[in-house]
Order: sequence, then structure tokens, then C-alpha cells
Amino acid sequence: MPPIGKLTRSTSLVVILSALALTLSACGTAGSQADGNKSEVGPGVTDTTIKVGFITRKASTAAGGGGFKTPAQGDVNAQVNALVEYINKNGGLGGRKITSVLKEYDSSQASVQKENDYCTAFTQDEKVFAVVLLGQRELSSKTCYKDAKTLMLDAGAVAQSTTVYDSLKPFYWTPSFPALEPYSRAMMKALKDEGFIKASNKVGVVIETGGGYQSAYDTVIKPTLEADGVKSITTAAFDASSSSTLGTTAGAAVNNFKAAGVDRVIFLARGDAVGFFTSIGAPQLYKPRLAIGTYEAPQFAGDNPAYYPAEALEGAVGVGFLPGIDGIKSDFPRAGAEKKCFDIYKGAGISFETRSNARTAMSFCDAVMFLKATIGKIGKDGVVNVYNIEDAAGGLGKTLQSAASLQADYQPGVYAPINAGRLLKYNKADGAFEYASSLELFPTS
Repeated sequence: MPPIGKLTRSTSLVVILSALALTLSACGTAGSQADGNKSEVGPGVTDTTIKVGFITRKASTAAGGGGFKTPAQGDVNAQVNALVEYINKNGGLGGRKITSVLKEYDSSQASVQKENDYCTAFTQDEKVFAVVLLGQRELSSKTCYKDAKTLMLDAGAVAQSTTVYDSLKPFYWTPSFPALEPYSRAMMKALKDEGFIKASNKVGVVIETGGGYQSAYDTVIKPTLEADGVKSITTAAFDASSSSTLGTTAGAAVNNFKAAGVDRVIFLARGDAVGFFTSIGAPQLYKPRLAIGTYEAPQFAGDNPAYYPAEALEGAVGVGFLPGIDGIKSDFPRAGAEKKCFDIYKGAGISFETRSNARTAMSFCDAVMFLKATIGKIGKDGVVNVYNIEDAAGGLGKTLQSAASLQADYQPGVYAPINAGRLLKYNKADGAFEYASSLELFPTS
């Protein structure tokens, strides 16, 4: 497998996600400056410090806590402390030191109320300027942070529609991830070029209720399928509101698709929707080809064959943009942002056996480096608030790269800057996904 860092025509397949589509994250290019006071200092900011909150994860209740195999993420609290210490020793955030507030997230007790409790604690009790999110899915809690004028940097791998970014702008950013619609456009282009979907195929689309997934289907998936001549499209709702509805709606999707003769399946849902689908469908000997990319958690799928049988994953194709989630082991750490963050952790005595063990650490590093780059542009004498950060970010372009993902490009009105990925295929012999070695550039618009 070629080194993942070389995005050239001779070494890898590169998917350049649509710059136009990324701009849709802002629902237009004008930005949000008119909506806020650019001269008002943000909460948690003093002449010498900036208070930043971090939601970390309790290791025993992460994905592996339920008996699943998942790469250990180490001591996330120690990783955050290492980042803060590094920033404070190297100029701070525009000359101001970070005062950090860490709160541990227990996914076994996840609920709408818990997420809103975190918002209350950070915005009312601690009055932080920014919060780095992990494992937070609820729109209501994000709206709570927005109402408090608190900057959100989401380090969790949850696909978000441009409608979500639009409703939260300019307070919500994902430095390590693309918006759902650009990702879906890249996915559909890859599927077509690989011959995964042809006009004669019967396509099923699993759509999670809420979260803007329906919008991605309406604006990207359905029009693309219809334009490609696909006549048979069946949709199925995936209700992630409770543990019971996860299984029942996945089962209904399997039954409906099987009855309709669906032979290709696309997912617009949380990553484990694939596992619910395959664990129900495979015992029934129903094994349509699946579209699986980064947002469908490829390594997790390959590592847990009891729920993702190899025969159900055979022929899976998709787009990968985050090697630590895709399960790519080679060339770690790759030169550039990943190596820089790796060395920061190494300097604090923190090591990672593989890239996948560092995926959370790298996304947290992306978030902190975003703060350093944007507030550094504002400067010691400038006014630190979300609106001026939005201005600063729009001028970064490709100068601020992602440690977690393959490529970032910050432009005005772009809150989800990841714009490049690679063709991803399941290798049944290895029981894992890998980046393809064949090469083709995807269009940028």
C-alpha cells in the first residue's frame, strides 16, 4: 500500500470534495458577521487567559466498553493537558494562556439531558470561551452553546448536514471532518466510477431520522441516482432515539430491502447503522453490496466480524478521509500536521502504538491548533470573539492542515474544512479496509 500522505496521480486515488459544497456549510458565502458584535470580547477571555472546555471520554464506556473490539485511545485527559502545556509554552493563543476545564463523558449514561447539563456547566458555571466536544450528538445542546456565544469545536466523528452548520454558524466547527453533503457527493462519484452503482441496480438508502440526514438524501443522493438512470430506489428510516428502535428499524430496513430486491445499500446515518443492518441481514443470507466510507466507521466494521460478517462486507466501497478511523496503518506519523501533533504528545511522554490509537488525540490536536491559528491572527491587541475567529479562519486556506484527516482548506463561510479523501475498499483476505492504489482525481465542483 502506498504512503497515505502522497496525494498525487501516481500514488493514490484522491477525492477532492467539492469546494462549492463545502461553502454550503455556511448557506452562502457572505458569512455571519452582521449577526454579531465584532467589538465585544467573548466569554472566558481576559487580557492574559482564555478559558477552554474539553469533553473527554471515559475509556471503559467508549465503543469497546460493550464488548466490541476498538483501538484503545489512551488517557485523553493526559493528552489534553499535554496540548495545553505545549500551547502555553509556545506563545499561547495570541499571547494568552489557556485555562482548561475538563469534564469526562460517560457514554453509558448518554442522554439529551446529560448533554444539556454539560452545556450549562461550561457556559454558566465555568463561562468558557470555547469547548471541544466529544460524543455529543444532540442539536439541542449545540444550540445551548450557541445561545451562550460559546465556540464549539467538535472532535467527534458524527456526520453533520450543512443544515446543522447553517443553524449554528459561526459557533460550530469541525476541524477534522467534512460536512455530510460534500462527503456524500464524493461518495456517489466514487461509487459510480467504480461501477458500484449502475442504472440496472436496485438501490436502498438507510436514512437516520433527524440530524439533517434526510436533507443529504434529498439534495445529493436521490438526484445523483436519478441522474445516473437508477429507476429502483427504496428508502428506510433508521431511528437512533433509543436502543430498542435501533434494532427494530434496522430489521425493518433489511426486510423491506430484501423484499424489494435491493442489491446496493447506501447509509446516511450514524456509523453503527451498518452493523445493525449486517448483523440482521447476514444470518438471513441477505448480503447486498454496501457503500462504506469514513463516516460508516470502516476499521470498526472490519474489527468486529460478529456484527459485520466478512461475507456481508465483501465488495464494500467508499470514500475515506480520516486514516485513523479507516484503519490505515502505514506511514504513521505522516509528515506535516500529524507528525507535529505526534511529537507534541511524545514530548509529554505519550505514545501511540498505531494511528488508530491516536485518532481522538489527533482530532483534539486539530481543535487546539485551530484556536492557536485563528486567535494568533487576531493578535494580542485584537478582540477575541467568535465573529473575529470566523474572519481569521476564512483566510487560513491550506496553511492550517489537519493531523487527523488527509487535507483541509479553510475558506470564507466554511466551517467543515476537510476537502480530500481516497477510494476505500474492503479487502476480504485481510479482513480490513484499505486505500486503493489506482488513481483518479475527482472534480472540485
